[in-house]
Amino acid sequence: MKAWFIGLFVGLSLLLPNSPAAQLTGRITYTPGPTPFISFARVKVSDISTLRYVQYEIAPKTGSATRPINVRYSRQYLQKRGYLRSNSTAITVPIFGLYAGRSNNVTVTLTFRDGSSQQSSIAIVTASYDGGTYSTPSVIQARLPGTTLSYDFILLESYADPTTPIIIDTDAEIRWIGTAGIGSQPSADFENAFYITAGNSLVREDFDGKYTTLADYSSIGVIGFHHNIDPGKTGVILDVDTSAWTECVNIEVDTAGNVLKTWNLADIISAAMIAGGDDPSQFVHPAPIDWFHNNATAYRASDNTLIVSSRENFVMGIDYDTSAIKWILGDPTKHWHDFASLRAYALTLGADTLPPIGQHAVSVPNDKLLLFDDGTGSSYQQPPGETRTYSAPRKYDINLTTFTATEIYHYLANPSIYSPYCSSVYEDAPDNYLIDYTLGGPYVFTGIVGLDATGAKAFDYRYSELDFCGTAWNASIIHWENLHLN
Repeated sequence: MKAWFIGLFVGLSLLLPNSPAAQLTGRITYTPGPTPFISFARVKVSDISTLRYVQYEIAPKTGSATRPINVRYSRQYLQKRGYLRSNSTAITVPIFGLYAGRSNNVTVTLTFRDGSSQQSSIAIVTASYDGGTYSTPSVIQARLPGTTLSYDFILLESYADPTTPIIIDTDAEIRWIGTAGIGSQPSADFENAFYITAGNSLVREDFDGKYTTLADYSSIGVIGFHHNIDPGKTGVILDVDTSAWTECVNIEVDTAGNVLKTWNLADIISAAMIAGGDDPSQFVHPAPIDWFHNNATAYRASDNTLIVSSRENFVMGIDYDTSAIKWILGDPTKHWHDFASLRAYALTLGADTLPPIGQHAVSVPNDKLLLFDDGTGSSYQQPPGETRTYSAPRKYDINLTTFTATEIYHYLANPSIYSPYCSSVYEDAPDNYLIDYTLGGPYVFTGIVGLDATGAKAFDYRYSELDFCGTAWNASIIHWENLHLN
């Protein structure tokens, strides 16, 4: 049975000169949550009806360059989650993002409807946690005090450990782990919760550690999930397998898991090939053949385009509504280029532009196409195209007026990196990048690297590789330094 821990009620202070409509009463207490990274603070208020929102801040560890975790809960959110009841004088405040195995300095602020606020600090002592390689990475370059970076928190997509997802900060400190006991390849931060997959189902993990199965998709033919969960036009896009097709079907779902739209890339490409006078059976193949290997999607709002990454073939832009192919960007020495119907969609490469090969993690920061170019030729399609000796994040300008793709950015690690499969790159504020790579041949470690706006390396951590590239096959940026839960 969990014991209540009493926090020190330090320096109750009114932030406004006039007395608020309500007062904090008694001492703040807390109880440990389902993991060392979550605790539940109990705050008493003299008149709970006047409360507008509650905010907490976790101070970074001494010497850290990261910003504090800062979370604000609206009254409505706390009521919806059962943490605030109108007939009570106490509020439960979930405190997530704590450091494990130490005393955390947490400041809690209550704001009332008349605009007044009250603030108190509490020391929350957490249990230690052994996360294996996630707790003990090799530090090639620590993030130094004074480092300028637009982000501080990272979601590691790990399927080798049943704690999906794992959240670290840019000091390589673990700040959150999954509570559903699932090791899932797809996971994402969406609408203030984590979404992961299990079997044929989509699961929502809230930041307070509670989780819910939203939907089972077996009734529409889904037999499993793979790779990514990416933001779509209104929901998130899932990569699914069906009994008929392997790694070439995407579905977009809303926050409740309801299916909004489906794209079958086999049907889309087959229709284009037939219209262009080619036989799709020479390129498109039913399950279990992995002829396409869809591993990521991105939605570009400026021209209503769904961008799809096919590791076996190319990156493809299709109309979100009609599914008509708009353009193809890929290695012209691969099999797809043998077909005139597909060549007709090929973007011309700009000067000093290399095509992506075996790419992952497509995204569209500032309307540009960003991806991790693995540099590995096709596994199934023949001819397989070129295979390079290195991998590199690349960014392209896609110009549909001139029908060109021009490379406008790449990052070449020194020494060079070859990550034949998996891996990712994402951009936060302009030129602030997060790179995840898995050193291949054989798989040895996963590297997590941050680049700041000057192009300098902000940090570099390495984790022992678990299960092919399951330690962190993809890593994305999240923002917990100014999070509002409404």
